[in-house]
Amino acid sequence: MAKKHTVDWNKVDEFLAGLETTEKHEIEVRREAIPLVFVPGIMGTHLRRPGTDGKGEDADELPNLRWSTDTGWMLSNLIFACSDGARRRSLLVGTPDQSFDPNYLEVDEDSPPGDGFRGIMEDYHKFLKVLREHDWGLLSKYFVLPVYAVGYNWSDDVKNAGTYLAKRIDAIIEESRKVTGLCEKVILISHSMGGLVTRTASEISGAQGKVAGIIHGVQPVTGAPGAYWRMKAGFEGFNSLGLVQRALGNDGPKVTAVLGNIPGGLQLMPNKVYQTTNQESEWLTVTVDGNAVKKLPENGDPYAEIYRIKAIVHPKKGENPSQNIYWGLVDPELLNPEKLSPEGGDAHDAMSSELDKAWDMYLQNLKLAETLHDELCPKGGVPKQHPHTLTMTGIGHKSVSVIEMRVESNWVRSEPYPNQGFRGFFTDAAGKDWQAVLQDPAEIGDGTVPWSSGAALETAERPKPGDVRLEAEHQPAYEDKAVQAWAIEAVTAMVKQRYHEQRKGQ
Repeated sequence: MAKKHTVDWNKVDEFLAGLETTEKHEIEVRREAIPLVFVPGIMGTHLRRPGTDGKGEDADELPNLRWSTDTGWMLSNLIFACSDGARRRSLLVGTPDQSFDPNYLEVDEDSPPGDGFRGIMEDYHKFLKVLREHDWGLLSKYFVLPVYAVGYNWSDDVKNAGTYLAKRIDAIIEESRKVTGLCEKVILISHSMGGLVTRTASEISGAQGKVAGIIHGVQPVTGAPGAYWRMKAGFEGFNSLGLVQRALGNDGPKVTAVLGNIPGGLQLMPNKVYQTTNQESEWLTVTVDGNAVKKLPENGDPYAEIYRIKAIVHPKKGENPSQNIYWGLVDPELLNPEKLSPEGGDAHDAMSSELDKAWDMYLQNLKLAETLHDELCPKGGVPKQHPHTLTMTGIGHKSVSVIEMRVESNWVRSEPYPNQGFRGFFTDAAGKDWQAVLQDPAEIGDGTVPWSSGAALETAERPKPGDVRLEAEHQPAYEDKAVQAWAIEAVTAMVKQRYHEQRKGQ
């Protein structure tokens, strides 16, 4: 019977010493595993209350599964149920007396997570199936490419999500070693916010040495003014019935009650190095007769000039001209739509106290967003990215590159937060009432991220297939055949790069 010996694929042509010449020997070539790890975008991970299996309800009759993209869950909890801002806040942040807690939610996944597919939106499975079933040709002689998904708590600080991903990379490598015996690195494939998470894991959380490369799709590298638009006006519709839009929030109060209370939502806002498609740093404008009378941020700091400014959407009675700043990101009254007043206490004082508490927590979450942005995209520096990076930017769809609030005459003040809209009201020195109306998306991008932000990591010296811009819509980007073909070519390029590294350039 032949003696068996195992040799790593990259050492098959090295001299094998110590073999007895009087016996038969069987040499088995050990392939290397390079797991393909998919990281989804915001709201693409199912979340539950810790300590539960995601089934049933808690004492407050809220589901233990707090976020799911399953149609039945959305219909039951966000469309047919009372779906105002208060319920949404209770689902994802907590009861009215609770502030954001990073431990309030966790990924709804198996234990141990296995391939991680259960924890993410099922629409992503279509692309992951393509990866699993792809024939990698000659590369399969040397490499095994198992497919994983890593969901994360998208309500939390991206830095925590990056740390979580770094730990999962370690676990995936260890699991792959048990199967093949050889695994040192993974390839990360990101969608949208997942790009921020993967870059954080690699460049801040210490995982770079265990990552062979990162493939980014429709990443808001420098942020997206669309996030501002949605906090003011709600989500746009994505189908003829508008079900997705209604589920995610069809007006500013519904969206702000969630995104204004979680650092993850605020980390999608434009950062200090964001530029419009016209390469300008001012992205928020107020216009009169086609002319911009205000352009922000004037000094390149949207945190100081927009995000930390309390939005007051109506002028004070009798104030001419009014001083209310309607264009600030967050209306404090929307942060905690279900106030708790102490029994027997002064309702007005209690409300003021709750508003102050909610605003203070918002500022704390905003600081987390600013800290992450400053680390990933330092002002005056180069955005951090893995040395082996490839990016795909979506184009061909109307997106928000510049926020325009167009001043119009207003005879009768109306609702500032209509469905998919926003109006800021003010009064001039003559006592005339005006409204500044938020305009619809009109620039080029993927429908969410403008191309200027998605392409902010592009570099001309990339190896084939290089950084690309494709006509792809944001959320279903990886369901597009052209995007899938590019992603497979990108994986192939990174695996070949690994081959050449191990074979010393051969």
